Amino acid sequence: MIATSTGKTAVTHPVVVVKVQGVKCRALLDTAAGTSYASAALLNLLQVRPYQREVRQIEMMLGAVTKQVEIFQVQVSSTSRDVCLNTEITKVENNQLLFLENPRYEQGLAKYAYLKGIEMEDKDSKDILPVHLILGASDYAKIKTETTPRVGTLGEPMGEKTKFGWTIMSPGKEVDLSSVFFTQTSHVDYDNLCKLDVLCLADSPTGDQAEVYAEFKKQLTQDAEG
Repeated sequence: MIATSTGKTAVTHPVVVVKVQGVKCRALLDTAAGTSYASAALLNLLQVRPYQREVRQIEMMLGAVTKQVEIFQVQVSSTSRDVCLNTEITKVENNQLLFLENPRYEQGLAKYAYLKGIEMEDKDSKDILPVHLILGASDYAKIKTETTPRVGTLGEPMGEKTKFGWTIMSPGKEVDLSSVFFTQTSHVDYDNLCKLDVLCLADSPTGDQAEVYAEFKKQLTQDAEG
C-alpha cells in the first residue's frame, strides 16, 4: 500500500536510515506501536533464526484460529555504526512493511530557514520508497536525544534529532493507516480482518442498509398457511 497520499499535502513520516546487522534499510519511527516489526524480506536477507515463537489463539467471528508469531533478536545501528540498539522484532510475512512517497527532503530544508543545518541521509530520488523496519515506542524512547526539535509555525514540518540521525515530520492528508494491521495487537488484527467491510461483504459507505431492508420487506408475501 502507499502510506501517503499524492500531492503537496502528503504527510512526511519520521523515517531514519539504519543498518540491521549490516543491511541498510529505512526504519519508520512509530510511537503508537507497542512492538517493533521487520519485513520477511529483511529477515530472510539477514539469515537469522527466531529465538522465540509464540502461539496465540485468536477469537474470530466464525471461531478461533491459532497463529504462530516469530520473534527475533537483532542489532540496529546508525549507518556509521557508532550507535547500536539491541532489540526484539516481530516478523511480518510481507516483502516490505509499507511504501512511502518520497518526501524530497532537500526542498523542505531549503524552504524553511529554521531547518537550516539539518542533514538528511536519505537522498534517494525514487518517487516511492520502501520501509522494511518499524521501531515501536520502547525502541523510539531509547534513541531520543535531548536536542531541541526544530519547530516552525502550525502546519510546517518539524525536525527532530535521534541517535540514528534527523527525522522530518509534517502534517497533511494521508490514507487510513488502520489497515496496516501488523502494528496492532493480534486480537485487533484478526478482529479488523474479519469485519464484513474488510471482506467486502458489507455495503459501501455510499449505500444505505435501511433502504435495502425496506425494499426487501416490500417483496415479502404471506401464503394461506402463514
